[in-house]
Amino acid sequence: MLRDYASLIWIMFIGIFVMVLLGIFYRIGYTQDATTLGLTETVRTSVIANADYSSRLEQGQLFILKENFEKEFKEKITVNNNVKLSENADFEFEYLENKNGSTKAIRVSIVDEDTTYQATYKVDISDS
Repeated sequence: MLRDYASLIWIMFIGIFVMVLLGIFYRIGYTQDATTLGLTETVRTSVIANADYSSRLEQGQLFILKENFEKEFKEKITVNNNVKLSENADFEFEYLENKNGSTKAIRVSIVDEDTTYQATYKVDISDS
């Protein structure tokens, strides 16, 4: 009877240990997902705010003011609560463009000490 308590305690200990590990794993995954979503949403809002609607030649194409976009993105991402950046974070912007210069997609990479954050946003202007 008493020797069953020892095995029961070990099983409970292993169960609690596994639950703690799963909790840590899911918290880390949620943090990474929230960071990626925060970056993507910041890129999207900065693109919309800096669209150059006066230069739209064809429907479905979008030109952006790149300097203003980069400046506004840096301002918005520093106040974003989902992404914690230090003062010396390095930003890199890559633009995929059509032949006429309209923007297809934007990739933003942020290197902050040992961590690299990356978001890619496909600029999609519907025909409607």
